[in-house]
Amino acid sequence: MKNNWQTKRVEEVCNVEYGTRVVRRRDGGSKYPVYGGGGETFAMDEYNREDRIVVARFAMSELCTRFIKGKFYLNDSGLTLSPKDESQILPEFLDLQTLALNDRIYSLARGTAQKNLDVPAFRNLEISFPDSIEAQKETVELLHEIFEKTARAKEITEKKLIDLDEFKKSVLRKAFHAEL
Repeated sequence: MKNNWQTKRVEEVCNVEYGTRVVRRRDGGSKYPVYGGGGETFAMDEYNREDRIVVARFAMSELCTRFIKGKFYLNDSGLTLSPKDESQILPEFLDLQTLALNDRIYSLARGTAQKNLDVPAFRNLEISFPDSIEAQKETVELLHEIFEKTARAKEITEKKLIDLDEFKKSVLRKAFHAEL
């Protein structure tokens, strides 16, 4: 069965959900990390997102989309997307597509000293997805399987590099009768 794909603008199929302005001095706490478009900045005692893909709005870097695991607070330097209608596009499919569009999203940044997302252009960004929810589920499952295999291969490779380094040290110790 051939899947038909449709292409629509972000604003047609997604809710664009902005983070909330917070300040460490006034809002700071200790339970949940606060994120914007980059890394963790401080902590708060409440959260407004959980397990979400964040898109940077201000001070964008080339890594302007990222998955934040667990509960966190999103400040006004970032935004998240959710489907307007989950019978049209699955949240998991949208998340993966957002990550895949990282470079395209970054190309929408404006400014010289500090790049900020051109939000109207972002809202007009086209995304494509299969008409079939089943096809979207299959794609998500396949990608997760590939990511798991990639992570496992990375673990194995890192272990082999450590083993190789230990072997190299052992050879040098034997060759020079030295303790390294």
